[in-house]
Amino acid sequence: MGVSKQSFGDEFQLEVSHLVSSGLTDAQILKHIQETYSISVSSRTFTRRNKDWGLILRGREETVELEDHIRTYFDRGLTYIQIHHTLSASHDYTQSLRTLERTLNSMNLTRRTDDLDNNKVDLNTVVSCVKVIHQTPEGRNAGYRKLRQLLHTKYGLYIQNITVAMINKSLDPDRVQARSKRVLKRRVFNTRPGPNHIWSTNGHDKLKKFGITLYGFMDVWSRKILGIFVHITNNDPRHTGYYYLQLVKSQGGIPRRMTTDRGTETIHMAGHQINLTKQYNIECPDPTTSHHFTKSTHNQKIECLWSQLMRQYNCELINQLYEVDEKKYYHPEDPLEKLLFIYLWVPLLQVELDEWTSNYNNYKQQWDPKSMLPTKCSAQWAYEYPKEVGGEQGLIPVPASAANTLEQEFYPEGTGILQTSPTWFLEAINELKTNMNLQIPSPDIHNVWDIFAQLLRAIQAFDSTWLSDPTNDPSECFHHRASLFS
Repeated sequence: MGVSKQSFGDEFQLEVSHLVSSGLTDAQILKHIQETYSISVSSRTFTRRNKDWGLILRGREETVELEDHIRTYFDRGLTYIQIHHTLSASHDYTQSLRTLERTLNSMNLTRRTDDLDNNKVDLNTVVSCVKVIHQTPEGRNAGYRKLRQLLHTKYGLYIQNITVAMINKSLDPDRVQARSKRVLKRRVFNTRPGPNHIWSTNGHDKLKKFGITLYGFMDVWSRKILGIFVHITNNDPRHTGYYYLQLVKSQGGIPRRMTTDRGTETIHMAGHQINLTKQYNIECPDPTTSHHFTKSTHNQKIECLWSQLMRQYNCELINQLYEVDEKKYYHPEDPLEKLLFIYLWVPLLQVELDEWTSNYNNYKQQWDPKSMLPTKCSAQWAYEYPKEVGGEQGLIPVPASAANTLEQEFYPEGTGILQTSPTWFLEAINELKTNMNLQIPSPDIHNVWDIFAQLLRAIQAFDSTWLSDPTNDPSECFHHRASLFS
């Protein structure tokens, strides 16, 4: 039964504010007031009251925020139903799916479109974009479905699958034929249905020849990559332990079980997992079972990830690095050049692999009736909304303060533990850029060797000038200090 109110005064502000926040239109709010309080309010009066209460500006801000969320989820490749579910579950969205579809149309966001048919782009531009993608490690070995995703994420282009497939085949027929001859060898993996029941971790050493290593974490059920960390070593238990605690904070808890190989680098991580399980998973009768040591060859999902990374990214990158070595653009035996290589390539690879990880997590898996794991959705979707694909959340909540306590106890230097270049080198490079007024662009896979050559010339010029002055200490030049670091 409605409460009796005589006029549309300030006593309605809180209720109207709530109705606006819930996404109701002005007409719907006026109808609600009419039916609940038997008060007829004109649109003009309602607009004036909204201005007085600051709700018009607030409503616009909320609309902009909502559109930002919609665009983000649309760009991730979620279906309309998945976008609606995400908004409803995570952002208190109360409108219907049909209303969301109208909003998407008003934002010119639609999947049933082709930018070639709509004359938003010409074929030559699309071909040029594909050629650029082919020059990147991620795009060199990509199939047409992956290329279509990269065209969207990198250039905002919507092109039909068949068009992308034809362009890919015409530009790179040999690789297309090689991919078509692959034979699927199915591996069966059994796990409890749901994310965060098992995390799988392992190192990747295929770039170790060049002084770079990777360490990865993966949720087994959803196949979501939780993190890939680039460094100059993946054998230090302090590094992997630190990575683990960062994930505990970002995910809000720990898995019910970790699987790793029995290497020295996993000791800290295993200790943290068992310790936190003992404190926060009271249902676990034996916390030591929360960490499982296994052979690397049995750690299937993370090994499968490295296999995909090799095909889609690392293989082409390794070929490029070997080519650079053969052409003598870079001399890895020179301690100064090696230091400069690490200075440029570790952060560059981290950025590149973060992007690759995002694309991997948001890539929609094809439906596979034989798989026991989620298909016909992205890894990100399965991880965030397991109930929608028949899963059950397995995360054991752990407060960030608990992870921070362990971090301060074991890794008091914080992010400094991950530093790959000596402090003196970082400071000297920054001074060199300032004093010589060097204009260095942000490194990417296309310009990194030009930046390498530019910085190396600047360092050599500095050393030459420094050594030409007999009053200067020769041990302070770049090359001498780099030789001590190696």
